[in-house]
Order: sequence, then C-alpha cells, then structure tokens
Amino acid sequence: MPYAPCSKPLAPGSYRLYEEETMTQQNKHRLAAILAFTLGLLSVKEGGSVLLGLSTKAYTILPWLLWYNVVLGFVSVIAGTGLWMQRTWGVAFAAVIVSLHSLVFVILVILFAFREAVALTSIMAMLFRTLVWVGIMMLMRWRSRGHAGTA
Repeated sequence: MPYAPCSKPLAPGSYRLYEEETMTQQNKHRLAAILAFTLGLLSVKEGGSVLLGLSTKAYTILPWLLWYNVVLGFVSVIAGTGLWMQRTWGVAFAAVIVSLHSLVFVILVILFAFREAVALTSIMAMLFRTLVWVGIMMLMRWRSRGHAGTA
C-alpha cells in the first residue's frame, strides 16, 4: 500500500517526512543537519584562525588544503541549514561534500605515499570529515528510504 505524503502544502524544492514516520526518524534527520552545521562551523573556525594568522600549527600546512577546508566549511553550514529546512538542495550539497572530501582524502594519502610534505594530522582530519559526512548521508538515505525499505 503506498504511503500518502502529508496533507499540508509543500514548498517547491522541499521534501517532508511522512506523517506516519516516528519521532525517532525525525530525530535522525535533525541529527544529520546538526552534524553538518557543526562540522562546517568548526572547519571555518579552525581554518579561518590559521588564515588570519591568529593561530599556527606545528606541522606542515598545505595552503590549498587550508582554503579547501574553509570553503567547504561554509558549504557545510549551508548544507546543514538546507537539511534542517528539509530542502532537496541540502541533500544535493551533502552528496557533493562527501564526494569532494573522499577525493581529497585519497589525494592526501597518495601524496603521503609518495613522501610529499603532508601532515598525518591533515590526513586524519580529512578521514574524520569524510566519515562524518558518510554518516550524514547514511542518516539521510535511511530517512529517504521510507517505510517499506525501498528507495
């Protein structure tokens, strides 16, 4: 039996939880948004403080990686906001972010393998970001799979 969406009007570009979904499912959806927003804020704060000269690190800093982290931090805040507001573009942003983080993680590992000046801290931080975003996508995918487990 198909499930009918909520009877209330829906703004263009939005998605909504089904009325039959439990609060636990909605909490997982909100958790994904909070994780995205928080990780984005932390990336902007840490990277921004280094870019502005307010802090220094005891390891090699890759300028392109620093800028990448700050820019993607802002994008993460936007994605988290979109996820919270249940906008389809929030999910699209999340998919792009997890893809880019995965690519940059692989690049860092390759650079490290070829003995380029890449701090292990940078690799571990990118691994952490990638895994958090994979978790966010899993929460969103679980939410979007619906009641019968079908995509």
